[in-house]
Amino acid sequence: MAGLMNDIIGHAKNKDRLLSLISQKRWPHAFLFVGPHSIGKYKMALACSQMLVCKESETSCGLCGPCLRMAKEQSENLLKVSPDTSLAKPVIKVEAIRNVLDALSLSSLGGARVVLIDQAHRMNAQAANALLKSLEEPFENVYFFLIGPDAQQFLSTIRSRCQMMAFQSLETNDLKKIKPGLPGWAYAASRGQIENLLQLTSAAGIERRTESYQLLEQFLTDKEFLLKSSWRSLVKDKSWTLSTISAWLQILYVAIKTQASEKKENQSIPDQHKTYFNQVMTVTSQQLLQLFDDLVSAEKDILGNMDPVLLLEKIWVGYARVG
Repeated sequence: MAGLMNDIIGHAKNKDRLLSLISQKRWPHAFLFVGPHSIGKYKMALACSQMLVCKESETSCGLCGPCLRMAKEQSENLLKVSPDTSLAKPVIKVEAIRNVLDALSLSSLGGARVVLIDQAHRMNAQAANALLKSLEEPFENVYFFLIGPDAQQFLSTIRSRCQMMAFQSLETNDLKKIKPGLPGWAYAASRGQIENLLQLTSAAGIERRTESYQLLEQFLTDKEFLLKSSWRSLVKDKSWTLSTISAWLQILYVAIKTQASEKKENQSIPDQHKTYFNQVMTVTSQQLLQLFDDLVSAEKDILGNMDPVLLLEKIWVGYARVG
């Protein structure tokens, strides 16, 4: 196994399952890969695509022309779709799906063809319905990979026509193999996601995390939080809000573990942020648990294009009521 699949670190059970399916010639026409962001779902889909187009081996030789072109994402047998980031709310529009389906119907290429839809949960209703028709009556020798964070963000009709594979966050040992030599607290704080790990250890990432914790301090202590306007302009930026929620979840998780075990669990908090951790530790365990659950839900809702300002308002009201 010399292809891309051999380079994937972690996700051993999923890897074994995929290799078993292809060796038994039971490969489905559509997969739905779901799980946290930046853990390797896209790379796994590309590795599967390489296996499907390889001319020399069912598990991909990694050396033939089709394998090399697929590894560079320059294969004529690969069609990619992703959200239109020029929009205020990035979505996959129906035109993008129709263009892919038209290319599939007109193409005379030999061998397997692969459609890789990244952030597929961002398809609008028209795009999802256009794709559904092809999933119901698939083209011959065409394989779809839909990638997203949560199966519940897809139409039930799409879920039922794909074989779903759930991916978990990477283990610390896997992170160390992928990005060695980083501080121990960063691995612990990354929530098993490569992008988080890189943001945590960059100068800009540390500065942004400090900004996130400053807002958390205001959220926890200011009884007139809803009346303030300073935080609203920041939260309107979905990217900023998602990274802020990630930072909040990490520090809350450590605080919850510390309160439950009565042991010092703050080794995943860098020294410059321990003042904020001490502030979080003054909050009751009931409030922390409620806030943690609400933030997990908010993270999914924001990825589903809900208004982050309204979500944070709702979360603060819930937090204040528990208090």
